[in-house]
This record gives sequence, structure tokens and C-alpha cells, in this order.
Amino acid sequence: MPFPVDSKGRTALAIDTTSDYLSLALLRDGKPVASHYALCGTRMARTIFTRMDELLAGAKLTPRDLHFVAAARGPGSFTGTRIGLAVALTISQVTGIPLIGVDTLRLLAEQTDPNSVGRFVAVLNCARAEAYHAPFMRRLDGRLEALAEVALADAPTVLELAGGNPIVLRRFEPVTADLAGLEALPRVPLIHPFPDGLCLLRAALPLLEQLGETPPPRVEPLYLKSEAFRTWRPHAPGPGH
Repeated sequence: MPFPVDSKGRTALAIDTTSDYLSLALLRDGKPVASHYALCGTRMARTIFTRMDELLAGAKLTPRDLHFVAAARGPGSFTGTRIGLAVALTISQVTGIPLIGVDTLRLLAEQTDPNSVGRFVAVLNCARAEAYHAPFMRRLDGRLEALAEVALADAPTVLELAGGNPIVLRRFEPVTADLAGLEALPRVPLIHPFPDGLCLLRAALPLLEQLGETPPPRVEPLYLKSEAFRTWRPHAPGPGH
């Protein structure tokens, strides 16, 4: 599938560890050249370095060849999100390249068909009877615009906020939220089956372009259920941790 964003010949690495799946993708000279999407679970910290090194070596690149690194910042798994952000932040600090953080709901929105114009809601189930949600607008030119910040609410509230608009829905295990009403809403057509590293690159590029010469803001994890995450401090995990 052609990359639909003007990437200006950039080379970049995407890292998403917000679920039980390790997702990596590599952009070289403006074109996607490699990706990895596999179930890791508790092996995330032991696996990420090996898979990342394999991806870069296969494209004959090193971290210092990258123009930026993109990382999913949640909401999602507490431990997984921390691992991915710590690795991405370490690469950014060592190489001096920008780190661009992307919300998980934005990644879901990036799965949708750019020809499907209008308002829709990205929804991600949460523990307990709650779901994360964020409204988006797909403009006539295909541009994706976030209409509000990611929020957390019970399923009936999310259903009311959706207001009959179509949704893109992702369900993590274990599924505890009662999403029956949401399941009945129309779905936005998808062009990408998973919110993986390629979606992350697609979402990060326009965010990088919007910054211009301005340094990107510090990337903090987004985990709306926990006060602990609001005082999170990065620590890169080593192999075996």
C-alpha cells in the first residue's frame, strides 16, 4: 500500500508496545521498508531490542541514520507503554533526533479509509466497564483532525457521545466493558487491518511537520486510570528486565 503522506525523504523508526503486541516499523528515504507485529506479552522487554536491531540491520541502517523516532504513548498497558517510551526516549537522547508521541486512539483513526469523509469516534475498551474514546474528523482532502482529547467513560456514555456517528473499535483482552451498544454502530471503512507501526509512522509525520523548527514537546505516557503514570520517570529497560 503506498504511503499517503509527504515524508520528504525521511528515515524513521516507529515503536508501539501499548498492548501485548510488539509493533515496529521502519521508514527509509520516505518509504516504508520493514515492519514487525507479533504477540510478545510479558516477553516485551526481552524481545524489543533484538527485533529492533534486526529491523535496522536488514535495512542497513543504524539509530544514527534516523531523522526521528515515533512512539505510541497510550492509553494501553502500563508496563508495555513504559517499555516502549523508555526505549524511544533513549534513542532520541543518544542520537539527538526528535521523539514524536502519538496517542493510541490516533493510531486507530489512522486505520480508516481517507476517502470516508466526516466525523467518527475511535474507541478502545478498558478494564472495568469503561472505554477510551476520542472524536475525529476526516476532511475532504483526506486530512485527519482530532476534535477532542482522549477521554475515559463508561460504555453508555461513550454511546451517547458517539451520537450515531460511525466508529472504529479495538478490543483488548480481557474484554470487560459492555460494548454491545457500540457494536451496533456503523463502522468506518478500514484500509489497514491493524493499528501497527505503519499507522504510527503515518500519524507521526504530520505531527512532525506541524512543529517546523520548534522542538517537540516532552512525550509523556497517557494512562488515564493511574496517578502513578502522571509522575512517571523514564528508565530504559535492559535485556532480561
